[in-house]
This record gives sequence, structure tokens and C-alpha cells, in this order.
Amino acid sequence: MKRNLNLIAILIASVMVMYSCEGPMGPQGEEGPQGDQGDPGTTLGCADCHNSTSPMAAFSAQWEESTHATGGNAAYANRAGCVQCHTSQGFLEYVAEGSVADISVPQYPMQINCSTCHRIHETYSAADWALTKPGAETLEVKYAGADVVWDKGSSNQCVFCHQSRNVSPAPAVNGADFQITSNRIGPHHGPNANLILGKTPFELPGAQPPANNPHSTASGCVTCHMSAPYGYQAGGHNMGVWYDRHGHETMLQSGCATCHVNADNLTSMLATLTDDISDRMEVLEAQLIAAGIYNTTTELANKGTFKANAVLAYLNFNTIKEDRSNGIHNPQYTRVLLDNSIAAMTALGYAAP
Repeated sequence: MKRNLNLIAILIASVMVMYSCEGPMGPQGEEGPQGDQGDPGTTLGCADCHNSTSPMAAFSAQWEESTHATGGNAAYANRAGCVQCHTSQGFLEYVAEGSVADISVPQYPMQINCSTCHRIHETYSAADWALTKPGAETLEVKYAGADVVWDKGSSNQCVFCHQSRNVSPAPAVNGADFQITSNRIGPHHGPNANLILGKTPFELPGAQPPANNPHSTASGCVTCHMSAPYGYQAGGHNMGVWYDRHGHETMLQSGCATCHVNADNLTSMLATLTDDISDRMEVLEAQLIAAGIYNTTTELANKGTFKANAVLAYLNFNTIKEDRSNGIHNPQYTRVLLDNSIAAMTALGYAAP
């Protein structure tokens, strides 16, 4: 036993001697080659938007009540030629490619949403509010052979979709009889930009349209459609102008009040205008029905061959119907389009009722 203890002591002593004999650290060697640069880090600025004072929660709630969110547009128009306006994916693909030629039809079409219009989560900062298509918009349809440009701030984003679509071939004023081969001939839904600018392509001879439109403001659509909201039902990111107030359909007038300071006068003016335009639309509709062009059941055109001026009158009717402002977007110009169209139909033998 004593012998074993002696051996253990000798081993411990040997190890201690070996450690104590280690020399001092040598000089530092040459620096090796620099390694590859790593990926840059991300500075998260979530709090720029996600904070207790951010309006984002209100904006999102307003949008959720909007036609953009609930209208079903993405479902019924998820096909080539339509997706660039009716689906979020199609719009963003158009913005990236600048052409509709190769836009794909998404398997799961999405309604227009926050990321359609804003650069959400690109920088994780307030810069994410920037628009995806901010520049001036050259409209698809020329006017009197010249390009029509809409340049009205953030409403430029709206106008890519809210403009007349081309009718090709189109009838000529006093031209040869024209064959309608598609029930859907017309400027399509939401031809608002052309009407606001007073430059629709289907004008007929007669009274001269006004040179200016007081409702063609510097901010365009957003002046009224994104004015101070009524809850989540209208204005703001809902973008609608009609809402239910105690069971009554009410028009949002916060945008109008920028110019019309007398609310009572404004209400009276709106009632007079909408009644006036509705009466003219009824007259022209009756003439188009008599001519066999307009089908009240489908609310589309009938196929067939018609006088060129009658087809132009229908295209004006269709423009105003699809604009859906009942003249508010451009009151005097709308009256002129209707009056000249009614006069053209009367000249063709379709007397106003």
C-alpha cells in the first residue's frame, strides 16, 4: 500500500514538473487572409408603424370594410387580361414587368390589399408606406389623337385601373354602320379618370364641353374618397363615399367641404345634380332600347349592326353608368355628353320620350 502511494506521488510530481517547464508564449504569427463578408444585418424598425399611436390599425379596419376588400373582384376576374387590376398578384406583377403580356393567373387570387399599394415590409420602417406605382399615368385611350396624362399625386396609383379601356375598332362620328360583336363593348368598369379630366373618346357633335372641371383637384381621387372618414364605413382607406347612418344612406361630405363650406347648399346642389343626371340617363336609355342596342336584362349591349352615332351614344351612356358618380365627378361635362347623345339619337329617329 505504501508503495502504491509513493508511485502516485511520483506521477503527480512528474506532471507538475512538466507544466512548470513550459516556455513563454512565442511571437504572434502573421495575420491570415480576410474571410468572406457576412450578410448585412437588418435594422428592425417595427415600432415605426406598430405602436400605440400609429394609424395603421384604423387604416386596416377601414380597408376591411371596403369594396376593394369585399367586392369579390379577384374571384370573378381571375383570368388573363383582367388580373392586373382585379388581383393583388397581377397588379404587382405588372408593376414589376411593365407589361400585361406575360402576367400569370394566380392559383389563389387575392383582393387588392395593403401590400398591393404600399411597399410593406421592404425596409421595416416608415418608408414602407411608399406607393408601389407612384408616377404619373398615361391613360390607355388617347383623346383627339393625343396622349392623356393623369398626374395628381398619390391618386396616380388609383388611375392605372380606374380609367377607360380601349374600344377597338371604334365607331367614327357620322361614320359607316358599326357592328357590335361583343356584349361587353365599352370603356369597362370605373372609367373615372377620363370623365374627371373631360376627355372621353366617344364625344358627339353638339354643345361644347366646358374647359375646366372644379372637381378635378390637384390630389384627384383622394380629395373626396380618402377624406376624413366616417368610422370604418366611408372615407380614409375605405375609400367609399356612401355609408349607413341610422338606416339612411348618407353621402360623406368631408372632402366636399374643402370648397363647399355651406353644408345645406351642398346637400341641395347634390340632390339637384343627381336628379338631373338620372333624368337624362333615363331618356337616353329609352332611346337606346328603342334602337335595339341596350339590353335592360343583362345591362349590356346587344350584338348587331347599328348606326355609328347610336353606338357612340351607347358608349357615352355606358361610360356614365360605369362611372357611378351620377355626374358628381364632372357635372357639366356629363350633362354635355348626355345632351349631345340624346340629340344624336333624336336625329336618327329615336325621339326622346
